[in-house]
Amino acid sequence: MIYIDVKVNNIVIASCNETRDAAFIEVTEVYYPIFTYYNCFNRTNNNTFGPNNMKLESRDNIVKKILAGDGIDVYDDKTKTILKDCSVGFWARDQANINYIATAGHCLRTGTSYYHLPWDPPENYSLSFIGSMTKYRLEPIDFGIIKLDAAEDDIKPEPSIRNTDSERYKQLLIEDDIAVTSNGVHLCRSGVITHVMCGYVKSLNGFTTNGIVYHENIFVVSAGSKGGDSGGPIFSFKQDLIHVSLNGILTSGLGNFDDDINGIIGVITMSSIYFIFNDISIVTVTPN
Repeated sequence: MIYIDVKVNNIVIASCNETRDAAFIEVTEVYYPIFTYYNCFNRTNNNTFGPNNMKLESRDNIVKKILAGDGIDVYDDKTKTILKDCSVGFWARDQANINYIATAGHCLRTGTSYYHLPWDPPENYSLSFIGSMTKYRLEPIDFGIIKLDAAEDDIKPEPSIRNTDSERYKQLLIEDDIAVTSNGVHLCRSGVITHVMCGYVKSLNGFTTNGIVYHENIFVVSAGSKGGDSGGPIFSFKQDLIHVSLNGILTSGLGNFDDDINGIIGVITMSSIYFIFNDISIVTVTPN
C-alpha cells in the first residue's frame, strides 16, 4: 500500500515483512519514502468458518435479514467446501430494480455460490443462500456484486450496518453516501471477523498492488482488520449516532498478525464504484 501521509508530509510504502523486495526498495529509495512493515502472515487461524460446523440451509420459514458488515461464505459447489469469507458492503439496486449485495471483487471464486454468514454464528448454523457474483472488477477497483437470487421469504437485505456489539445502536441506518474530502476525518468499518472498528483518515491519495493487480484511487484509514472483513462498509456517524453515511468499502488491510486493533486499511471510494458500475445505486433508509 503506497500513499502520501500528510502528517509527516512524505510518501509511505507499507507492506508485510514477509514480502520485502530488495530490488523494489533500491529503486524507490531515490524518492526518500518511509517504509513501514507489518508481520502479516503468522496466523494460526485463517478465520474461515469451515464445513464442519456449518451446513447449508433447508427451508425453515424464517426470514433472515442481511446487513452491511455481515459475512459472506464463498462455497465451492463442486467440492462442497467453503473457500473464503468476505463481508457485505451494502445493498445495491440497478436501474431494472434488481437487488444485489456489494462486496470486494477479490471475493470471486469460479464455480461458487454465496451464502449469508452472521456474526459469531452458533455451532451447526444453517447458511442462507444469497446468489452468485454476476459482475466484478479486480482493477482498477476491487469490487463485485452478488445478484440476490434467494426467495424474498428466505433472506431480506436491509439498508443498515451491523453493530451488534453496541448496547444502544445494534443496527446503523444508512442515510446516504458521502465522499471523504479531508484528512483526519473519523471513520468506522464493519466486518464479520473483527466487527466494528474506527480510526482516522491518514491519506486521500493511495494505491495498492500485489504485483499482479493494481487498485487506484483509494484512501487510507488507521484501523485494524483481518481476513474476512474485506468488502465491508466504511462509514461515518451522523449526529444522532444511529444514522450513518456510507463512504466506501474495504479492499485490503495491513497489520501485525497478533494485533487486532492497530493497522491500516485501504478503502475503495464510492465515486470509483459509481464510475465503473454506473448502473447501480445504494439502497438507503426512507427519510422520516
